[in-house]
Amino acid sequence: MIKFVIKPFDVLFFGGGKPFNLGDTARSVFLPFPHTFASALCSKIYFEYKIEDVSNILKSVYGPFLFNEEENKIYFPKPADIFTQRKKREGLFSLKIENDDNFSLFKYENTNKPDGFEKLPVYQGEKDIDSFEGFISKDGLQDWVNGKEVKEKEIKNFFDVFEYERRVGIKQSVETHTVVGEDGLYRIDFLRLKKNWSFVFCVEFNYESLNKDLEDENKVLEFFRRGNKVLKLGGEMKVAYYDVEVDDLRNLIKRPDINEGEIIKILFLTHSTFNKNDFLSGCNGVKVISAVISRYLNLAIKSKGLNLGKFTKRGVRAGSVIYGEVKNGNSLNDLWFGFFCPYRKDNKTFIGANLVVYGKSWKS
Repeated sequence: MIKFVIKPFDVLFFGGGKPFNLGDTARSVFLPFPHTFASALCSKIYFEYKIEDVSNILKSVYGPFLFNEEENKIYFPKPADIFTQRKKREGLFSLKIENDDNFSLFKYENTNKPDGFEKLPVYQGEKDIDSFEGFISKDGLQDWVNGKEVKEKEIKNFFDVFEYERRVGIKQSVETHTVVGEDGLYRIDFLRLKKNWSFVFCVEFNYESLNKDLEDENKVLEFFRRGNKVLKLGGEMKVAYYDVEVDDLRNLIKRPDINEGEIIKILFLTHSTFNKNDFLSGCNGVKVISAVISRYLNLAIKSKGLNLGKFTKRGVRAGSVIYGEVKNGNSLNDLWFGFFCPYRKDNKTFIGANLVVYGKSWKS
């Protein structure tokens, strides 16, 4: 596997599938979609070797995630079942699937939980808590995977990592990235990574789809190391510098031991899509019993190589957590840095979506 550490020179814009009109304000999504980074790598190879079908160059991708250069740590999307104190924004509090159903404030049968949900994750305590968006370090994620409480120092809030910067944009052609309308002005909330932050993106190449100059890992590595080590990212095709090496981020986290019949938590590390939004049907020997969804968003792609015009699909944000009962322990291999997808064939257009890891339920 080849790892890219990508450092933007300027602000970036990553568009979603949410429509907007001229004169509106478009806001970049964050984290970016995996297929945005995958497209940047494929484009660099295409312009050098003119490979006719670039859609099969990549076998699988992992990320993008974040890298803190000062701490020398990789950060992943924060699990949505970790809350903080409302207003004060202090402390971390975990939602749990409780065995005891005798609550004084509500009963499960009186809630609007979806059919198939046996229980809802709850917090039992005296604090007034609230959800928040952020990122968790590899050490914090290891604690989460092991069913331990996560230390506050292992969490970064959204705006510890980046800030929005408003600028004016003008309508461009998707194919040529040239201006197509003098009156096509709109406001854009770009994002700018703060000091010491970069993106991390790992790739497994499909060498059978590449020519003999790129027939193995060493030759691909050599290609990306020579010349200008830059990529063009996002809707405005901004330039970003990268460094590249052979590495496998899947080795950063130790896999937990899980037995059949246990309740596990499954964390979405990338934005994810499903047919009919039906991820509740279960997958890979796991019966879904509950979930904490971080919010929904629209994923969009336009690709000549995949014979797609504008293709948009509703997705689940990275950081969302589902809870499931393990019915077949052997099938968990597919869920460890694997892709949770009951409809895998229909999700090929969004390479890298639905990436998950799993962990033990919270220990009281």
